[in-house]
Amino acid sequence: MQLLHPFLGFLLGYIGLVVVSIRTRNALLSLLVLILVYYLFSSPLESISGALGRLFSWNDLRVFVFIFLSMFLAGILREKGVLGELVEGTSSVGCRFSLLAVPALIGLLPMPGGALVSAIAMRDKYFREARLGPEEASFTNYWFRHIWVPSWPLFQSVVITATVFSIDPVAVVEHTWPATIAAIIGGLVVAYPILRRTGCGKRDRSRGLHSLLAGLWPFLLLGFLVVFTGLGLLYSLAATIAVVLAALRPGLREYREALRLATRPTIHGVLLEALLFKDILLESNGPAAVMGVLLGTGLPLLVLAFLLPFLLGLSAGGENFFAATAMPLLAPYIALGGNYDWSLLYISYAGGFLGVMMSPVHLCLLLTVDYYQASMSRVLGLVAIATLASSLLSYVFLLAL
Repeated sequence: MQLLHPFLGFLLGYIGLVVVSIRTRNALLSLLVLILVYYLFSSPLESISGALGRLFSWNDLRVFVFIFLSMFLAGILREKGVLGELVEGTSSVGCRFSLLAVPALIGLLPMPGGALVSAIAMRDKYFREARLGPEEASFTNYWFRHIWVPSWPLFQSVVITATVFSIDPVAVVEHTWPATIAAIIGGLVVAYPILRRTGCGKRDRSRGLHSLLAGLWPFLLLGFLVVFTGLGLLYSLAATIAVVLAALRPGLREYREALRLATRPTIHGVLLEALLFKDILLESNGPAAVMGVLLGTGLPLLVLAFLLPFLLGLSAGGENFFAATAMPLLAPYIALGGNYDWSLLYISYAGGFLGVMMSPVHLCLLLTVDYYQASMSRVLGLVAIATLASSLLSYVFLLAL
């Protein structure tokens, strides 16, 4: 029996998450509160069995494999100084530039929890050199890691959207790319005041290009394998790790440190909770319930097309989730009679992307906040400002383009 509408249950749980985060700074406990509140008030009691079935399916289990391999690779690259070279290479352009550029460059390679890779690379840069606070560092790393989601065809949300509408992924980003510009500007609304007061040192151009290439080559290799070999992201990631190990020849201590990072209990605990919440949301039929409420409001179609993906992205925190749930629901409006309304597609995708960025169960946000020991509520406050600015700009671009 559902005591509250699924979206009301999510909002109540969201409030609980923020309150617990303010008091404890514990991402695991905060997320547990959200899950319990939503499950008890807005989900049928029997939904837990279906959710557990989804959780132990390969679709969910492979995310754990992705996270383990990604963190192991990041650990090896950190221990062998490769991530340091990447930071040094971007710093040759400018210290403040590197604070944004490293997450953005690593963000060109979509992988679950990928923001933790850039968080590991940038830890010393953010805290020792730029002297950012945990919340400022978390926002900068998290936000700029995701700016390419509307304009890079490798992202799952682009591929799923293309599949829903039977078009090429490149055709999707040809119409959704302005959302990347909106996200960059919206992110700078928050980041620029932070960057102005950083204590960055002078730039050193002497080894800029060499350091950049030395730090980028594993990521370039991974991108090449994904795009040109057809191996898929998981096997491409495994192949990249094999090449990295053969090339860098880490010692026993470096293996041990990389494994220690890849098996951090809080990383996998947060991942487990995020996936469980997503599965409970699906079992409670949350997406259709939200759609029903919005259709009854009489809102203009351009507003409805933004809000539905935004709310679904906000609730589950996954780019693939909003694309797989909201886009099929909006398909009759976007592809009416075989004719595509590209403006609706653009604003729908922008809404889903920004909802995911604002979500407290977004895996990248959870992992970054945990790694930097930041306050979830304060980071969400910064993300909310950037999301609002990006949302307004998305509509401005819709009218202008």
